[in-house]
Order: sequence, then C-alpha cells, then structure tokens
Amino acid sequence: MSTVPRTAFVLCAGWGERLQPLTNQIPKPLVPICGVPLCEFALARIAAAGVERIVINTHRLPGEFIRLFPEYPEPSRYAGVPVFFRHEEVLLETAGGLKNVEDLLLPGPVLVHNGDILAEVDLAALIAAHARSGALCTLALRSSGGELRVAFDAASGLVTDFRGKLGTTDPRFLYTGVCIVAPEFLSRIPSGQPVSFVPVWLEVLRAGGRIAGVVLDGGVWRDIGNIGEYMRVHADLAAGTVHVDPPATAPSGWPVWRSPDAEIDPAARLTGWTWCGPGCRIGAGARVADSVLWAGSRVEPGASVTNSVIREGMIAAGEVKGTVV
Repeated sequence: MSTVPRTAFVLCAGWGERLQPLTNQIPKPLVPICGVPLCEFALARIAAAGVERIVINTHRLPGEFIRLFPEYPEPSRYAGVPVFFRHEEVLLETAGGLKNVEDLLLPGPVLVHNGDILAEVDLAALIAAHARSGALCTLALRSSGGELRVAFDAASGLVTDFRGKLGTTDPRFLYTGVCIVAPEFLSRIPSGQPVSFVPVWLEVLRAGGRIAGVVLDGGVWRDIGNIGEYMRVHADLAAGTVHVDPPATAPSGWPVWRSPDAEIDPAARLTGWTWCGPGCRIGAGARVADSVLWAGSRVEPGASVTNSVIREGMIAAGEVKGTVV
C-alpha cells in the first residue's frame, strides 16, 4: 500500500469560542485574513501536495460554507481536487471527527490538517517522515509558537508523551495541528463518540505503539485563536514581518489593503494598516486606523475607528476603539 496520503481530512467543525463575536456570523475556518477564508490557505497547500480527495467536517453554521463551495453540501472541488463534506450534529472533536468520515477516506494513510490555523507546514517533509517511520501516526511539530505539550525524542524520531501524562522528561514541542495517520489507527478510535486525538495517542503509547514526530520549524505558523492574534496577523502582514503564499483565488498582489470596490469618501482619513473589504463604505470625516473592515461593513460619517473589526454588514458610529462591531 502506498505511503503517500490520497485523502486529506480538514477539520472545520470547531466552535471558535475564543474568536467570538467574529464567529457569531461565520465558522472560524471561514474568518477572513485580508479577505481570504482562513481554511483556504490550508486547502491550497493540501491540493498542491497531490492528494486525490479532501474531506471536510462541519458543525456550527454549516450553510456558511456555501461562501467557499457554492455546491455545499453536495460534493465539490477545490483546485481540481474533489471535496466531500460530513456534517456533525453533535461535535465529535478531532479523533471522533476523523472516525466519522472513515467511509469517505481512500485506502492508505490520511493527511489531517486543522482548518483554523494559518500554517505553512512542509507537507512533503511530513509525508516523507511518515513513510520512514512506520508509525501509526506522524505529527508535524514546532520548537516554539504556542504551548509545548508534546514530548519528543529526536534520536528515535518518536513521540514519548502528551501533556506530561506519562511522566517522560524528553524536550517538549508544539503540535501544529497537522499529522498523518495510518489506516490502522482508525480502529483505535471509538465510533460515534466525541474524542480528541490526545487520549487516543496516549492509549497507543501505553500499549507500546509508535507515534512518530518531525520538527518542521520553517514557514509561518499562527493559531488565530483570539481577537488579539487576529489583529496581530493583519498588522504583521502589513509590516511585511509575515509572508504567506496566498491561494490562487486571492486577488493579484494579495494582500490588497483597499478593495477596488470599497467606497471611501475623499474626506475620510485612513492610517496604519487598515484593510477595507469589498463593498465597505467609509463616510466623510471618518477616521480609521489599524482596523479590519469586512465586506459590506460601514463606517458612518465622522466616526472614529481604531484597532477594531467591523464585521460584514455592521455599522460603526461614534468612537469605536479596540473592539468588534
């Protein structure tokens, strides 16, 4: 059996509670980064890696995926790759979500990728590491960038602990939310139950099974986990301290900070890195600084908006500072 994944499973069913109220309108994987849905960065890289099928799970506000896939919930395509959807009435978490799509997976290992991270994980290196490891799973790890919860022995290439549950003292690394699982791993996951990967991985380790890892520190990795990080990634893109390859569907020259059809009154004043989405309107005398204006948003004449997000269809009036409208 081939060691190259034919299927990718993209996790898009989370609640996005830490990003509320941004996620009150749309699921977290669809939250726009300079206008591009967050999960599309992952989808573009996955499609380029040569998989033959993409499977996406949904839970909250599933109808909003029609923004990216007009055929939703029917099977669709992304960059020529067939895309299948599976809705979870009850949120099944990471491992439970994978088990729930078992019938949609093509034979062989599966590439699993969180849909709510902005990441440039070297998928080719991960695939090669999994082929070498012979393990049930191979995790893409990083040395920094978030909580270091995965104990990893570089000499053996094996993961030895998660969250300190087994008491090992090996160096800790960040799990990127990207891994490859062998088809045999799915038999370890209980059917129809909400369960994350961590307890299943711990079971494997306790039983003497092998979970491999590979440290991939290159490229961008950002967990857009809260409003502050959402604002920071826009600021970093504007400053040029973060460079992300956009999907082919992004506007030429992305990130484009002023959408061509944004209506900005000549008497309005924009400063800092403000991103103005399609169809947004900024009235006369308004002042906007270091903010994100989603498509179809409006800033009233004379309003002052600083370090804020104005969501789709929302109106900012008066003084708006450090908040989400």
